[in-house]
Amino acid sequence: MYVSRSRGEPPGTTPPPTDVAFWCERVRYRSLAADGADQTTRYEVGTPAEAVRRVRTEVRALASTLPPAERNRAFEWTDSGGCLHAVAALHRHEPCGFSLSAGSAWVEWSVRPFLRFHVPHYRLLPLLPPSGSPVCGETP
Repeated sequence: MYVSRSRGEPPGTTPPPTDVAFWCERVRYRSLAADGADQTTRYEVGTPAEAVRRVRTEVRALASTLPPAERNRAFEWTDSGGCLHAVAALHRHEPCGFSLSAGSAWVEWSVRPFLRFHVPHYRLLPLLPPSGSPVCGETP
């Protein structure tokens, strides 16, 4: 059996493995009519459960400041089937999200799966030298 190998890859090695990670975002808008985000928070987690746990924690922290109808919606999502559906979607590699009206502001959470590639050390590019240091081929 013939296996194609990229240049520079040592013999007997396999391609770098990939796995799924989850990109989480929380975006806050000053109002429903706002054109741009007022505040954005982004982070990466390794499992669907961790992604949804972090969103649940943030939603529950915000819930006490919400009007009764939105507070009920928040608790319904965090304590009932909403977050379970989100975990299931992420396991199927589908994005999920949740949003709330917080007074005049609007807050959205979204989680998207992405492929994380592990690059072997021999394939990484060298770091640039500190400024003032000679560059490849230059003599000091």
